[in-house]
Amino acid sequence: MFKDLVIVVAVIVATILIVMAASTSFGARPLRIYDYGPPLAAGVVAVVALLRDARRK
Repeated sequence: MFKDLVIVVAVIVATILIVMAASTSFGARPLRIYDYGPPLAAGVVAVVALLRDARRK
């Protein structure tokens, strides 16, 4: 379970960092919540699902 949690968190962080780098380095506009909100929300849902599944076992 710990390995799965680390993988999910790593994917979330990588996705958010890529989005932040692309949004700010291109200079088109400042970073907005809807840039990193969906991957962050999906990650939170995935972590909650992992923890709930681990508690059931």
